[in-house]
Amino acid sequence: MTKKEKILIIAEEEFAKHGYDAVSMNDLVKKLDMNKATIYYHYKDKKSLYQTIVKKAITKSNENIKKIFEQEKENKTLLRDYVNAIILTIKENPNIVPIALRELANFGANIDESFIPFVEEEVSALQKVLDGFDLKEEYKNMNIYAFYSFITGTINSFYGIQMSDLPLGNDEDLKQNSKKTLDFISHFISNIIIDAIVKTRNQNEI
Repeated sequence: MTKKEKILIIAEEEFAKHGYDAVSMNDLVKKLDMNKATIYYHYKDKKSLYQTIVKKAITKSNENIKKIFEQEKENKTLLRDYVNAIILTIKENPNIVPIALRELANFGANIDESFIPFVEEEVSALQKVLDGFDLKEEYKNMNIYAFYSFITGTINSFYGIQMSDLPLGNDEDLKQNSKKTLDFISHFISNIIIDAIVKTRNQNEI
């Protein structure tokens, strides 16, 4: 592992645990057992380091989403694969959930407009998935950002509840079990979406 990679890993853990404002470069120097000059050689400041971590996570999510379009699939399968691609990103890097939740709570205070294309890519992929469905009339012109937020927000919030040390959630089988929690929410979201917005065969015949 290079020094640059080690800095990213430790910084990501610290940002996930304590939040952006509570982590200082001096804290990272102690955690990494490196001098400050080494960190600044790779990352010009704390914000640059933080943004690199977030961009890395979003880029990985976009890569996972792109893969679902590599083969032709039935529309419902494609939707499930879209949700699973987001969940796979969390399985690969659970730290992104607390980072994302804190960033949303701060209205994106620690990121900038350079992140917009990354988010737009995920949203455009979701629109591509939806375009394959015969949607119920009331959902044909829905706000795609609201729909995207429903998916990502539900995943992140439910994961946060189940992974919390607080006695939240009433399913002991899911509590503190990352894989079971993510598998459950994937199935839950996919089925709710399909039942709610997609026309059934009987509705098409009306």
